[in-house]
Amino acid sequence: MSSIVIFLILILLVLLAYTLIPDLFIHRLGIGSWKRHYQPGVALTFDDGPNPLYTPALLDLLDQYKTKATFFLVGERAAQYPELVHEIQKRGHQLGVHCQVHQHAWLMSPWKTWKVWNKGISTLEQVTGSPIEYIRPPWGTFNLLTLLWFKRHKRRAVLWTAEGHDWDIRRTPEQIAQRILNKIEEGGIIVLHDSGGDDGAPEHTLQALKILLQKIPEVKKLPLLPLSLPEWSGLHRLTYRLWEKWESYYAHRNRIARINTTSLFRISKIKYKGPDLIGDDGTVLAHEGDIVGELHLDNTRLQIKQTDSQKIGIEALRLARASLPVLADYIAQSLEYQDINVFVGLTLLNRGAKGLGFKVQNVPISPFVRWVGMLQKIIMRVYHPQGKTHRMTRLGEPKIVWISKDALLKRWSSLSSNA
Repeated sequence: MSSIVIFLILILLVLLAYTLIPDLFIHRLGIGSWKRHYQPGVALTFDDGPNPLYTPALLDLLDQYKTKATFFLVGERAAQYPELVHEIQKRGHQLGVHCQVHQHAWLMSPWKTWKVWNKGISTLEQVTGSPIEYIRPPWGTFNLLTLLWFKRHKRRAVLWTAEGHDWDIRRTPEQIAQRILNKIEEGGIIVLHDSGGDDGAPEHTLQALKILLQKIPEVKKLPLLPLSLPEWSGLHRLTYRLWEKWESYYAHRNRIARINTTSLFRISKIKYKGPDLIGDDGTVLAHEGDIVGELHLDNTRLQIKQTDSQKIGIEALRLARASLPVLADYIAQSLEYQDINVFVGLTLLNRGAKGLGFKVQNVPISPFVRWVGMLQKIIMRVYHPQGKTHRMTRLGEPKIVWISKDALLKRWSSLSSNA
């Protein structure tokens, strides 16, 4: 092999190490970056601004729907339009840096990479007067120096899970919105653009955003929340994602439905396995083989920032109390649950349920009950921000928590004739 060939191979390997390999791991695989968040709902983010023509209209639309977002601003544009940066802050939105210049990472030398990221942070912090934590490189692309700069300055690289390619003027607002709706899920991060791209493209973005602000809560039943990243280890994040995938599969397989964007409860129908549930008048409301409604706690909405099991129970009861009127109204209007007489759940979080109108009934300890208890403890470990330091020894064994449909509607529904 000639020295020229060897030299070319070395050059190729250096280029791969500088461009493709960092981009593969960070951008494509998400290792070392945040491609999603770890709280209920969906986060909206906007790149390439600010823009004096489109950013104010975008802010007005977000205000109209009472939604907060994160704006990743290009440093040189922020310096050009500082009043827009201040307006974004004033309206309660978060800010991140989208580099000083909008240039692809693969086209920047190591020294330029370091220089423009230092300048981007410096520019935005000077304009805002506040430290900037979140960063997103243009096109989400990385080179080796980008990675080293992030690690050196301890900044969080935030990517996305859903994009509409709204920078392309050929895409209609409906196409942009539908592409995002097809991909979005719990914990998703949406990227749109209030500047850059083809001339006039942000006008389509505004129209697509209006569709998304309506349909994400109504159709997907997901809240739109500000970006929030926990102080979790990589292992905790991986465990969370794997368990979340399992829960998503389980909910789909068993037709467990969300009620709205905020309810603590999800609901399904199951064939009851016993023991008999007997009302105050002695009537058997459910026995083995009957079809009943089953209540499930939506674990992503039960991420309680406590370390004591009793405090977790109290917070869960508070969330349940706020969710029960919505649940009762949903059941009162639902044809699917018209013939259901009782709603049940098997849960470790059963203390205080009587105060909400539920019956709490012991269940014979069986391998299935122990299995459910173990799964629920795993769930609490996965979703709890303190991970394995969380204390769950006081939770005991699962118990059946149940309520008749009549009692549920009478106590909690604003639509029931018995209310």
